[in-house]
Amino acid sequence: MLLGRAICFFEKLNAKDNQAEYSHAGIILSGNGETFEALWTNRRQNLWEAYKGQKVLIGSHKNMTAEAFVKGWDGIKKYEGQWYAGWRLFLHMMPFLSKIGTGGFAVCSELAGKFIEKSGIYEELYWKGRNPDDIADMIHNWKGWTMIYEGEI
Repeated sequence: MLLGRAICFFEKLNAKDNQAEYSHAGIILSGNGETFEALWTNRRQNLWEAYKGQKVLIGSHKNMTAEAFVKGWDGIKKYEGQWYAGWRLFLHMMPFLSKIGTGGFAVCSELAGKFIEKSGIYEELYWKGRNPDDIADMIHNWKGWTMIYEGEI
């Protein structure tokens, strides 16, 4: 998809490791694969159906308890049903602009970052301006994260 390649291109320009493979991020809400994602609207869908045949990265933090999960969800559930903040993608082309404010909107990886911050796992995590590569790098490189699965569904 052209949009996904463009997102990875701009992620790579700012990536510390000069790598960017993922162009989307979401939060898994249940064991059956229900996710919350910023699509055309911020909504739920099924991971296994939506990404069949595609490469995904699934990670979990050791401190993600049921209580932390609820706190994280409480911090982002207000976004459910909002239209996708596509205009913010242009701000991500110059990363410092994407960190200045959201106007009450968030792209997919910002939702994931805000979920992590509000869960209490990283209370000082600045979620504004986060991109999917930032989330993937957290899972791959930061302490406390376990990669549950990386590969094609």
